[in-house]
Amino acid sequence: MKAVCDCATLTRGVQVASSVVAPRSPKPVLGCIKLEVEAKQITLLATDLEVGIRVELDKVEVKEPGTALVPADRLHAILRELEAETVSLTSTGQETEISVPSARFKVLGDDPADFPPIPEFPSSGAFSVAVDELLSLIKRTLFATAKENTRYALNGVLWEVEGTNLVMVATDGRRLSLARGKCKEGPKEKAAAIVPSKAMQLVERSLADLSEAKGQVRIVLSGKEILLETPSVDGGRRIVYSRLVDGHFPKYDDVVPKDSDKKAVLKTAPFLAAVRKAALLTNEESRGITLKFDAKELVVTSRTPEMGEAEVRMPAEYSGDGLEIGFNPQYLMDAVKVIDAEDFVFAFKGPNKPGIITEGRMFTHVVMPISIV
Repeated sequence: MKAVCDCATLTRGVQVASSVVAPRSPKPVLGCIKLEVEAKQITLLATDLEVGIRVELDKVEVKEPGTALVPADRLHAILRELEAETVSLTSTGQETEISVPSARFKVLGDDPADFPPIPEFPSSGAFSVAVDELLSLIKRTLFATAKENTRYALNGVLWEVEGTNLVMVATDGRRLSLARGKCKEGPKEKAAAIVPSKAMQLVERSLADLSEAKGQVRIVLSGKEILLETPSVDGGRRIVYSRLVDGHFPKYDDVVPKDSDKKAVLKTAPFLAAVRKAALLTNEESRGITLKFDAKELVVTSRTPEMGEAEVRMPAEYSGDGLEIGFNPQYLMDAVKVIDAEDFVFAFKGPNKPGIITEGRMFTHVVMPISIV
């Protein structure tokens, strides 16, 4: 294998591929990136057997097709330090040479034949979602997934797609985020799948370097796996593969309150600032703030015996009986940070019932209250 690549393009591709590689794996080949050099492109492949990615790069001059398997951490570390427009890659057996005019590295890897296969993107059966739409859906749901939970279904995001409608839902048992979006050429009958959080993070990272969130992401849901073909700033494709989570997602319709009779219309930025200020005087043992509503004002307070107390006031359009309710401030900030509108609605049934944050019909967030002693 021998090729000359644009250095910046290769570095970006390796950075994205490296995010899939498990930091500690019993199989050495899973700590590597496979390089496949063909007639007019180089493809970077990485996988942890659950999630995988193919990064196709077009800015390459191929002198000799072939393959190589290089440890991801070493490859990424070397490329980050190079100050050159192009970099030469040459591989013989399990040794790969990385060189620029001022530096040369020989890196020992493994046998490319031992690397597990990563599926190609199918030629048919795909639906598509606009890049900005998909990024918005991920942003509004991913944060609410469980970080560690024996109920594996909570460690991912539920996708429901039918026709032109795409719904994503995530929950960790204490909060639930639901986002609605549009797609093209979705299945006529509703299809549902739970996509692992790691795969969602990988898609988000794959799209993050686009200077403008334009274009389409093509998606195939097939049996027990999902494949997503995303555009790239470098002109090539990035194909994310993931196994789906095997489990039953909670019936989210039953979680969203339908009978809230107390509603506040709040300005997004001032509310976020008020919660952030009140949270300054909380700690891990006393991780709670109180929201006190009346007709025209919201008072946000916190009190910690060893730290002191805080009180922040802001205008509010509130209808219903007066209400005093406690929440984890981080949960409120997580939800409000993803709201794009200037204001939002916060609705309640009572001090011991879930609160519901909404931005039109496109975003719904349910958050459980906590007791403030």
